[in-house]
Order: sequence, then structure tokens, then C-alpha cells
Amino acid sequence: MNNDYKYSIAVEHAHRGQVGSAIEILKELLADDPNCAEYHGLLASCLLMQKRIYAAEYELKLALQINPQQADLFVLMARIVFLKNKINEAIDHCNRALELDIHNLEAYLLKSSLLRLQGNTKKAKEYIDRAANLFPNSSSIACAYADYFLDSGQLQEAEKYTVEALSMNAQSHEANLLMGKIKLKQGELHEAEYHAKFIIRDDPSSEEALKLFCDIKMRKSILLGVWWRFNSKMATLSNIKASIILIAGFLFFNLGAQVLEDLGYPTASVVTSFAWIGLVVYSWVGIPVYYKKLEKELKAFQFNSDF
Repeated sequence: MNNDYKYSIAVEHAHRGQVGSAIEILKELLADDPNCAEYHGLLASCLLMQKRIYAAEYELKLALQINPQQADLFVLMARIVFLKNKINEAIDHCNRALELDIHNLEAYLLKSSLLRLQGNTKKAKEYIDRAANLFPNSSSIACAYADYFLDSGQLQEAEKYTVEALSMNAQSHEANLLMGKIKLKQGELHEAEYHAKFIIRDDPSSEEALKLFCDIKMRKSILLGVWWRFNSKMATLSNIKASIILIAGFLFFNLGAQVLEDLGYPTASVVTSFAWIGLVVYSWVGIPVYYKKLEKELKAFQFNSDF
């Protein structure tokens, strides 16, 4: 078996989520040819899939030393430094990738996502538009538009682009994940669950799909459904708006309690005061319960042969 064939198998395994076997093949390839940038680059990508950020960074630096002119390597470096919370540096790497390859689709879309995280939504959309001009029939671009509109709360537009992405590639994990999120927000839980399970059956290690599945379970819960809705809504707000809502809630309950006390309703005043404390406790309890639920779902899929 020649090295090119081995490498193609490693690439296929990595794309299927069979990261462990891909890494073993790449180790064999690197033992035979330690100066191949492609081998080091793919190994870095696999290590990143396993959340081994520093090991991935080490391999990627070796790849860049061998071939500093490969745009995809800079895109991967952008992903790594982003995980280290260095957004500006990640954008710089995207820029370098685009300098080397003006047609690098992943660099456009990653930079768009990074700009959105910085709150620069207008410029973020401009980069999706630029990519769309270069690749007018790409399901990845349709997904990028869908994610952009979903993030801004425009569900109708998000659904339109997700349908478009699915029409191009019905097997796309990204498109199915987006549709699952949209259906969850629309309250169509059965449809949302279908899309989550579709991804999990194909890739049981997909954290995004498992998180979506857990969100659906939480949404169905009588006890924690209200907490999930509130938390999901707050997550869409800026830090300032979320802080204003929390402060307003605190003032509302405390002023209400004081008014009731002044009007001669001490029992109602105490109940109102405790209601705020109850809401705070409820919100705190919801977080560990959510993560326990997520952990439970992870184990269930890990050991369930049906998935």
C-alpha cells in the first residue's frame, strides 16, 4: 500500500469522524516521511477534533515550517487560536489564508463567524456575500447565510437558506443541525429531534448534535422547559441587554415587596421576596441539571447500538 493511498484513507476516516484510526495511519506515514506538510496538517486537524489543542498547534507549526504557503494551514491555525480566545489573531490568520488563496471558501466563512463574535455583523455578512459571488451554488454558503439569520433571530430567512442547503446536500450535517435548531425554536420538537438523530446516527461523536438533542429533551421537560426557554432567549441578547433585564427583575420584585409591605400586606410582601429568591435558585439549579442531562445523553448514544 503506497503512501498516497494510505493518506486518502486517513482523509476519508477523518471526514467520517473516525479520528483515532486516521491518527494511527498518519503516524505511520510520518514515520516514513516526517517532512510532509500535508501529513502534519491533517494530523493537526484530527488532534483538534479530539480537543487536543496544544498537540494540534504543535503539529500545525511543523506543517507551516515545511510549507508556509498553504492557505488551509492558516485557516486551521485560525481555528486553534480562536479556541484559545484570541479572536483578533484568528482573523489575522484568515487574512493570511486569503492572501495566499483568494478562493479559499473556509477562510471567508470563518472570518465572517469571527467578525460576528466581535459584534461586527454588517462586515460579517459582507464576507459571506463575497464568498457567494465566488461560489454561487455552495451548500456551505447557504448554511452560512442560515446561521447568520438564525443568530439575528430572523427564523424565516434562516429556514429559507437551510432548505436551500438541504436541497443541495441532504446529508449535510451542518444543514441538518441548522434545521434542527430552527425547528426547536419554532416549537416543532418532533422535526427538530429527527434532524438531531440523523446526524448522531452518522456521527455519534457530534457534540453539536448531541447538545441539540439535549436541548430538545429540556424543552419537553415540564420542570426545566421554562428555564430552557428563558436561558435560550437571554443567550441571544447582548451582555448589556441581559444585565438590564436581570436588574429590572430584581428591582421589580423588591419594589413590589416594599409596596405590598407599605399597603399592609406583609404576607404577600414576604411571598414576593421569596419568589425572587426562588427564581434565582431555579436558574442556578437549571445549569447543573442541564449538564447532567447532556452527560446522560452522551452516554446513552455512546453505548446504544442503534446509534
